[in-house]
Amino acid sequence: MMPVISAERLCVSYGDHKVLRDLSLAVEEGRFIGILGPNGCGKTTFLRALSRILEPVSGVVMIEGMDVAAYDTRALARILGCVRQETDVAFPFTVREIVLMGRHPHIGRLAPLGEADLSIADEAMRRTNTLHLADKLITEVSGGERQRVLIARTLAQQPKILLLDEPTSHLDINHQLEILSLIQELTPKITVVGVFHDFNLASYFCDRLILMSAGQIVAAGTPAEVLTAERIQMSFSVRMLVHTHPLTGKPYLVPAYDVAAAPGGVRVHVISGGGSGSELFHLLLLHGCRVTAGVLAANDSDAAAAAALGIEAVVEPPFAAVSDAAVERLRGLLAAADVVVVAGMPVGSGNLANLSVLRDVSVPIYFVGRCGDYAGGAADVLCAELAGCGAVEVVSAADLLRRILL
Repeated sequence: MMPVISAERLCVSYGDHKVLRDLSLAVEEGRFIGILGPNGCGKTTFLRALSRILEPVSGVVMIEGMDVAAYDTRALARILGCVRQETDVAFPFTVREIVLMGRHPHIGRLAPLGEADLSIADEAMRRTNTLHLADKLITEVSGGERQRVLIARTLAQQPKILLLDEPTSHLDINHQLEILSLIQELTPKITVVGVFHDFNLASYFCDRLILMSAGQIVAAGTPAEVLTAERIQMSFSVRMLVHTHPLTGKPYLVPAYDVAAAPGGVRVHVISGGGSGSELFHLLLLHGCRVTAGVLAANDSDAAAAAALGIEAVVEPPFAAVSDAAVERLRGLLAAADVVVVAGMPVGSGNLANLSVLRDVSVPIYFVGRCGDYAGGAADVLCAELAGCGAVEVVSAADLLRRILL
């Protein structure tokens, strides 16, 4: 199948500065392609070359099998629509007039707009939730509203190919999802190529992703193939945690917010579970503590957080009771600790050993939140026993930090 839009060995320069370097890409009809990459890597330049705004130094852009340079302006506008980053409009047209400008490639040079054109424009405004703004001046609407109006103008153009340069940069999260859902619904009738800065929006809405760096494509494929921690680290110099979204099955990313323990920091062992310790791990490391953790189940989110933060932890298989071997490892970490912190966690018969082993600990013990007793009262008895021996319940993580860092 012939690609609907392609670039072959494309080179683009601004003066002596080469921005795109031998870049080649072929896009099949009906795809939603997302382009990602750090600032200055050439994403917007690439879109401008595809839309003939910039003339390449070498290489060629093909639209439906024909060199883009061979199209006359009106013919190209009937095929290719662009939504750019810039939303400024110099003259005080009404919103409806702005959207109707998208119909000009489809009518004669001096021909009036017909009922069909008005209907198409109204439908574009309805779909972008801007119809209620139709009679307002474009200079009187907000930046986010203006962005949606310009998207409506491009939809009224009824292009076969839609190029988007950060189409949701001025929108709140509600309108981001609304607009991208609308654009996704247009496929496979139209082909979409968009520049994104938000990894997670690109991952969810796009069929395939292109990762650029220094004017070249460094990865192309499905979101799962492109959005790896290694590739993001290489391109953006930031460590991201990559997970699979439980509802969509697509990858989603969160910053690792890397922190490191101070060599001489307070040694804190955290006993937690069910996600109760993750925030404490990060907070303690952020304040220079040396942190250990466990015993944790391997499928517990606290175990994943400890691994991501480089925290030594005692980890057991999922759904298994704490073993004697794990208890011995736990005793070793407790013996090296200056402080023990128990995060409010669910305690059942399987992990009750996490509390009972604390009877032999001589360092300060702090409880952050109450443990949930799912051990027939045994957990409550142990917590009360530890409190009677000097364990302190603190009201917040901030209170804990004040106590252990004094």
